[in-house]
Parts: sequence; C-alpha cells; structure tokens
Amino acid sequence: MRKPFMGILLGAAAALGAPAHAAWYEASTDHFIIDANSSPARIRDFAVKLERFDAEMRTLYGVQDDPSRRSNRIHIYATDVGTIQSLCNCGSSVRGFYTPRAGGSAIFTLSLSNPGSNDSYDLTAQDALLHEYSHHFMFANFTAAYPMWYMEGFAEFNANVKFEDDGSVLVGRPADYRAYGLFSHTTLSIRELLDPPPRILHDPAMLDMIYARGWLLVHYLMMNKDRRGQLDTYLAEMNKGKSSIDAATLAFGDLHKLDGELSAYLAENRFAEMRVPPPATTPTVDVQPLSPGAAAMIFVHMRSTRGVDEKQAKALLPEAEKRAAPYPGDPRVQVELAEAEFDAGNDDAAEAAADRALAADPHQQRAMLYKGRVAVRRAVKAHATDAQTWSAARSWYVKANRADTEAALPLILYYESYLAQDVRAPDLAVQGLQKAEALAPEDSGVHFLLAGRMLDDGKTQAARALLAPIAYSPHGMRGAGAARTLIDLIDSGKIADARTKLANGRPTNDDKAAGNKSGKDQPKS
Repeated sequence: MRKPFMGILLGAAAALGAPAHAAWYEASTDHFIIDANSSPARIRDFAVKLERFDAEMRTLYGVQDDPSRRSNRIHIYATDVGTIQSLCNCGSSVRGFYTPRAGGSAIFTLSLSNPGSNDSYDLTAQDALLHEYSHHFMFANFTAAYPMWYMEGFAEFNANVKFEDDGSVLVGRPADYRAYGLFSHTTLSIRELLDPPPRILHDPAMLDMIYARGWLLVHYLMMNKDRRGQLDTYLAEMNKGKSSIDAATLAFGDLHKLDGELSAYLAENRFAEMRVPPPATTPTVDVQPLSPGAAAMIFVHMRSTRGVDEKQAKALLPEAEKRAAPYPGDPRVQVELAEAEFDAGNDDAAEAAADRALAADPHQQRAMLYKGRVAVRRAVKAHATDAQTWSAARSWYVKANRADTEAALPLILYYESYLAQDVRAPDLAVQGLQKAEALAPEDSGVHFLLAGRMLDDGKTQAARALLAPIAYSPHGMRGAGAARTLIDLIDSGKIADARTKLANGRPTNDDKAAGNKSGKDQPKS
C-alpha cells in the first residue's frame, strides 16, 4: 500500500555520502534532464522509456508537443534510498517525490537504484515516478481546477503501463498495489469519493481509498463506451463553478447507479487495456558524464533543488564550499555554490561564485540570475529608491532572458523585482509573468503572483481561475488552503480582503505559495 507523506529537509550535510557507482551521468532529451549514477546504457534506456511515456500521454490526450517548453524541462534525479529519505524525511517505503517549480521542477526517484520487488502488489519505483510525472503532465498541459479523486485517479491510471518491445505502451493495466484500498471492508461511497469530508482527508487509510477508487472510476469512465464523454462534461461543469456533486449528477446521472456499476466493474475484475503505438520518431538521447566537480556537488545540488530554509542552508554551506573549492573554473559547480551561498544569506560570496561561473561561461544563465538576485536583495536592504540602482539590478534578468527567451524564471524574477521595490510593475513585466505562467503552469507561486496583479486590476474572475488549480491540488500542496480562502473571499464579493490576504503576490497566512526558494511545496508520493 502506498503511504502518502509530507517531506521536509534534514539540516546539515547528513547523508551526503559517496554514490553507489563511481560515475554520474546526465541524459538530455526533449522533455527530460536526468542525473543518475548508473551505467550509460541503463540511463539511456531509462530516458527512452520516459520519452515513450510522454509520447503515449500526448497521443492519448491529444496534447501537441511545444518546443518552446524545452527551456523548462523537468529534472529527474535517480538516486538511492538514503538520499531520498534525507531529502523528504520519510520512510524507506517511499519510492520518490515531485517538486513543481518554474525553472526547476524535479522528480527524485529510485527507479535506477531500487526499482522494488517483482510482486505486482508492491508499489515499484517506476509506478511512483510515472505517477508523479502524470501529475506534472496534467499541471503543465491542463491548467484547471480538478478534484482530488480525479487528479489521483488520472495519475494512477497513467502510471500503470507496460513498455512493449516494439516501442508501444500498454495503458490501463490494473493498479494491483491498490488492492487494499479497493477491497477493504470499509469503503467510500461515491459521494464521499467525489466530495471527501475533512475526516477522510486526515485519515491515511481513507486517503488510500481515494487513490484506489479514483483509479477505478477514471478507468471505468475512460473505458466504458456507454459513458464516453461524461468525464469531460463533469470536469467542464466543475470549472464553471459547480460543486463536485452537482457536476457529477449532471454528467453521470444517478450517482447511486454509478456506484453500483463501479462495484460490479471491480467484482468482474476484467479491466480493458489500450495499446498506444510507438512514437513516429525514435527519441534522441544525449548521455554525458558529469564533470568531476559536478559529480562532487551532486548531493549538495539535490538538497538545494529540493529546497532549504535559512537554517538548513547555513548547515549545508560548509559542505558546499568544501566540495566546490577544487573546481573554481567549473561553471556548473560555481553556479551551484552561488545558490548555496545565496540561500545562506552570503551575498558577497554568492556574487563571487556567480562571477567565476560567468568567467568560465559567459552564457551561464543561472549565474546571471544569481547576480540579479544579489543585486535586488542589496537594494532592498539599502532601502534604495533611485531608478539607477533598480535598473542595474534588473539588467541581469534582462540578460538572462536574452540568453534564453523561453525560460520562465527570468520573467518571474523580473516581475518580482518591482514588488521588492514596492512599486507597481509595468505592463511589460506583467506580460512577461503571463508568459512565464504559460511556460511553467505547474508553479503555484506564479499563479499567486499573477492572481495578485489581476485582483489589483479588478479582474477578479481571472484571479479566481488562476487560484482554482492550487485550491484543489493533490498532495496538500503548500498554498492550497490560502487559495481556497481567497476563492471564498472572491465568491463572497470581498475583493478588498482578498487583496489584503494576497499582499505582494504572496498569501499573508502561514500556508505560503510554492515557487520561492525557501518555501517549496511539501510533496507526497
């Protein structure tokens, strides 16, 4: 049985041990960057399967590939059990987790080091990885409000695939590891599944049933020709503002009848499968060894990518400085050191590391971003009000944007610099933020920023639409409670209160938005 968890980072440099293999490699494809300490052949096969899975999803759901998103590819870190546990503060049963963030969405997985048992009733690392990528695919391509049962059912339906030797992918296979949730003596009614009461959301066993029954309902609606199109109607009605129960009644008809059909479908235990043909072209995979410096920094890099608060950043910094010291000319090492120094509050050291990265590679975009971040933070600390200081700080974000016009993060940081200055961002910055939201819709922080501006501009329904996907997000994503509160205020006509709660594009309560460096969402798997 899969057990959901809430992850936080451990402090210091614990578990920064030596990798199980001597060398780390990085695979680059159209949709993924993969770091793993395995053989090049295994990493290449792993990358090809991921690309085949992405192609299968695009075929199944009619999603065209968008080359403009190449700059915001998801990063996969295939690592060991100890590292996964240290990154999420979770038990050994966890196979991986997902962190959505513009310019740095990542999945940490055991798929190459500990795939799991051969027991079909045991969750494997591949199941967990494809479940999390299914979430990423949904967030990136279908930006709307989805109920929990559908988000988890969608991910479970897509994760259970078989990669055939001819390149095709078999979809719709039963989620055997959900047997407990499906056949438990305690079950969920259809109404509890569609609109779970709070007691269910705080009960791990009942949550497992939402995953299981969500998979069953998605499978039934996807495969039953008599109910074809009903799922689309249900989702469309929900996004018009109807409750889950009302939308379901309109789309599915008699809910008691649907509940009976689901039970019969489960009892029959004959689940149809679909074979999606192989992609028209063979995926292109480039596998290269990490430089010695990048390999030395990989565990520090993963911790920084996962997210640290100030205390954790200060604890991690000595290890980062020690590992980076032998490689002053490696731009990747130096930009990762700049990140660690910046997170720990050391602006001078962060700028020096970014300068070394740019000296080695003048096109190093991430180094430009840290130059800008340092300059903005200095301007804030100095209470600078002159246009020249702020223009000079923003110039680094402009340079980063010119280095890669399709990267989302420079556009976000450029907009945020106006909030840091405490002035209204010009329309050009807003247009950039809108583009960033289109490039990286999985980042809830971008939604909050843009929703704040929409509220200021009197575009309340646009703000509501931006908040809805967060409010109903899976895994208790940080910001979900704040988004629901804001939607309630908007629906009640309390726009001024909503503006106050969304000060400077960030929720004012403790349920902060994901997307910022020190407040990333807490994942589940």
